[in-house]
Amino acid sequence: MIEVKAYNQDGKPDGAISVPEDAFGGTVRKQLLRDAIVMYEANMRQGNASVKRRGEVRGSTRKLYRQKHTGRARVGDARSPIRKGGGSVFGPKPRDYSYSLPKKALKAALDSAILAKLLDDEVIVADCRVSDAPRTKAVAAYMAAVGIKPGTTVLYITPELDAVFYKSARNIRGVETKPLSDINAYAVVRPSMVVFARNAFEKLLEERR
Repeated sequence: MIEVKAYNQDGKPDGAISVPEDAFGGTVRKQLLRDAIVMYEANMRQGNASVKRRGEVRGSTRKLYRQKHTGRARVGDARSPIRKGGGSVFGPKPRDYSYSLPKKALKAALDSAILAKLLDDEVIVADCRVSDAPRTKAVAAYMAAVGIKPGTTVLYITPELDAVFYKSARNIRGVETKPLSDINAYAVVRPSMVVFARNAFEKLLEERR
C-alpha cells in the first residue's frame, strides 16, 4: 500500500489515503511510458522547418566551365550543394510528425506515470477551494501552506473543468490546472508535483477498481 498525504481546506494535514499499487498496474512500465511521452512530444512538433534544395535556389543551371583540360576539379552548376549558396542536401521539409498509440497503451502509460509519481512521493491530495470570483493570492497561499515552494512545477487535477480555479491558478508560475478527463502520461510526468483535488482522486481510484 502507498500512503498519500492529504490536506484539508485550510492547508493543514488531514491524514493519509491508502492506495494499493495494483490499482495502477502494480509496476511502472518504463518502456511503455517512454513510448507514450515520445509520442506526445512528437505530436507537439510544428514540423515547419524548411530549406531550399538544388532545384529551388537561385542561379543558372549552366555548367560553370568545361569538364576537362582545365587543370581544375570537375564542377557542375552554381546550384551544386558543394558550392556557397548552393542547394541543401537531404535538408528538412515541412512534414507531420504526429502519430498515435493504441488507447489501451495510453491508459497503461498514464497508470504507470501516476504510479511512478506515487512511489516517488510526488503526489498529494489537497482541497484548495476559491470563492465565486478568481483569487490568485488564495491559491498561492494554499500552495505554500501545503509545502509547495514558489517556482515548483505543479499539476493540479480537478474532477471537472473549473473555470474559477483555472483563472485563479493560471498566473502562478509553474502551476497548471487540468480536469481529470484531460490528463495523460506526459502531463503527469512533466511537473515536480501532482496535486489531486480530493474528489478527483476518489473518482480516479473508483475508475481503477
